[in-house]
This record gives sequence, C-alpha cells and structure tokens, in this order.
Amino acid sequence: MNFSIKKISIVSCISGILIFSLCLISCEENGVSESAATIQYHRSAQLTNIYNNEISVLTKAFINETELLQQSAITFQQSTTSENLDATIALWKSSQSLWKQLELYDVGAIENTFISSEINFWPTNEIFINDNISGTATINEALITSLGASSKGISAIEYLLFSGDENTQILNSFTTSENAERRKQYLTGLTQNLSAKSKELNDHWENYEEDFTSSLENGISGTQNQMINAMITLIEEIIITKLGNPLGDTNGGIIEAERLEGYYSEFSKEIIEQHVISLERCYLGDFSQTPFRIGFDDFLILSGREILANQISDQFAVCKEELASISGSLEDEIIKNPDAVNDLKDTFRDLLVLVKVDMANILGSTITFNDNDGD
Repeated sequence: MNFSIKKISIVSCISGILIFSLCLISCEENGVSESAATIQYHRSAQLTNIYNNEISVLTKAFINETELLQQSAITFQQSTTSENLDATIALWKSSQSLWKQLELYDVGAIENTFISSEINFWPTNEIFINDNISGTATINEALITSLGASSKGISAIEYLLFSGDENTQILNSFTTSENAERRKQYLTGLTQNLSAKSKELNDHWENYEEDFTSSLENGISGTQNQMINAMITLIEEIIITKLGNPLGDTNGGIIEAERLEGYYSEFSKEIIEQHVISLERCYLGDFSQTPFRIGFDDFLILSGREILANQISDQFAVCKEELASISGSLEDEIIKNPDAVNDLKDTFRDLLVLVKVDMANILGSTITFNDNDGD
C-alpha cells in the first residue's frame, strides 16, 4: 500500500474541511467561532491519535520487551553462556530503542512523576554501581529500587553488558572476575526494576490519558503546545548533549567520544535514529496503526504554510540521510571523521530553527524556558 498517497489524500481532505471552516468565521454560537471549534476538534483528533496509536502502543511494547529482558537476565544468571549473553544484549537494544521513541512524550503529568529518570538516567554512575556490587548488602530488586537513578535503569544495564572490549572479556566479568556472582545479581535486579517501571509508566499514562487528549487550549498548559516544546527540547538535546558535547563544543574542541550516549554499546547512532523516528512520526501524525493521520504539518497547511510544512518534512529526510551516511558506529566516526559528525549536528540545527522559530510562531505556541539552547 502506498501510504504517502494515502497521507496526501487525507491531508487534502482535512485541510479542505478546516479551510472551509475558516471561511465561516463570522458564524458564532455561544461566543465560539465555528472555525475555532473545528480547529479544536481536529486538535483533539491529533492528540487522540498520538495517544492511541503511538504512546499507548509504545508503552505496551516497552512492557513486553522489558519483561523479555528480565527473563533473559534470569536465564543468563542461571546459565552464564555466550549465547545467553548475546540474547540479553539483543533484548537490551530493543528495549533501549523503544524507550528512545518514548522519551519524546515525557510531558505534563508524566514529567512530574520523574519516572523517566528512573527508567533511564544518563550518564550512569560507574563508581556507585561498582561500589554496590562490591558491597555486602543483599542484591535484589528491593535494593535496586532504593538506589538513586544514576545507579539503575537502561544505562546501568548497558554498563554491565558492555563493560569490555570483547564478548569473552564481558562474559568473564560475570564468571571469573571478583564479585562475578554479585554482578549477575545486580544485572538481574536492574532488569526486574526496569520491568516494574515500564508497568508503572503505563499506569501513569492510563491515568493521564483524558487530560492529555482534552487539554486543547492554545497556551502553556495545552497539550499541543507541550508537544511542540517536547520536540524542541529533544532536538536541542541531540544538538548539544548527544553530539555537541562529545565533539568538544564545551571543551575547547577536544573530542570526548566517551560522552556519547550509548558509548559502551556503540549504540549512539541508533539512539539518535530512534529519536528522529519518533519526532517525524509526531510531526506527521504518521502512526501505522491508523489511516487517519493528522499531524503538525496539517495545521501548518491549514495556516497557509504548506511550503514550511514541506520544508520541515524535507529536513527530517536530510537528518536521516546524514545519519545513514555514517557507515559504522558514531563512536568510530567522531574519532576518525569529526567533520561528518559536525555536519550531522548542523542538520539538526536547521531542523531546530524550522520547528522552534517558524512552526512554533505560526501555530502560536509558547516556548517554555529550557536549559538546552541549540540556537
């Protein structure tokens, strides 16, 4: 099925309805213009689409994947083989990929729970983790739950699974090294805690669903406005934290590859790829679970800014092309060819301007203060 043709057809239909409604601006009932009511109706449809066909789907998939990761860690603890290590690593990668799509939606009541840092605090604190492993306290899920965010979550699991140059060296850390048994216990406890947090996240979202989909006001508390700010924040994090800092932007140009998120696993490029997938789908409302795909691009078209809508879509394509041009890992590329990583960063700067300045201004969004400023 050609989804791009389907998207164009639906966008044309939606835009036609909305533009027709704008022509009826003088028709008011109870002080609300028909055009404003129609825009609110489609804003509600957009937010319902995001929740039903992206957030809910991703959170349930995340629950499933973290449960599998937990089961794999238990199997690895009981039978510490190279095959079981590989299986656990593969499930860590799939769990991490899902989470990197979900991170965009750390907004509103979800953000206020601070559960995101419980799931993935980066960078992890290696010293704290090793101190816990070499200590005397019983290592179980209860202990992990009591620890600070920097000692648990997805990044802590990564540190344990990839703290070695070769598979054999990693395996030895769980078999013959000092505290090998406690290291396996810590890994299992981390995965158990992560699985529990994935279910907790889903519960939070189910409680927040109604407010998320019904906050239609065009202001700081409006969900659409919050999502625009979330997109901006994530793009800025990519520019500053996930690319700029490793490139030495805050260290006199000295490359610090170890500051890449996913450095141990050499999964940094894939992390950014998942962010781009999530950002683009949110912008387009393009979720495979539904044929009704209303996104931010539709609201730009409604405002008569189809050129800008296409420019943003094109810039997403440029970002993906730059990522694809990195044939190996980002960890290798930043050492061997930092100019290519700089070029990648610049593509996200261009995307940021289009979203933060142009799109936000046209949609009347209020940009909240953010410590990350990628301008």
